[in-house]
Amino acid sequence: MNLRYSKSFIKAASKLTGKYKDSLQEIIKEVRASSSIEKLTDCKKLKDYSNTYRIRIGDYRAFFILTIEDNTVNFEYLVNRGDAYNKEYAKNLRKKEQGKE
Repeated sequence: MNLRYSKSFIKAASKLTGKYKDSLQEIIKEVRASSSIEKLTDCKKLKDYSNTYRIRIGDYRAFFILTIEDNTVNFEYLVNRGDAYNKEYAKNLRKKEQGKE
């Protein structure tokens, strides 16, 4: 799969240390090598979204939007589990999924 990263994802990823940084690197390798979303570890589709998924990385959640036409994973957010499902992130993910941003 092809990968793209948002600025906020890159910024959050650069702040990770230790086991979280290693885990994120392994997840990125796994996503790149995978042929389908179903084969990814700890990956779930979000309810009420058509192409938005999350991957669990310890206490963090990586949210991405799958663009089916060109088989591209667009990593949007990497946030702590406690902040992962707040309304602001949900609103922004919905806009990005619909192509309004």
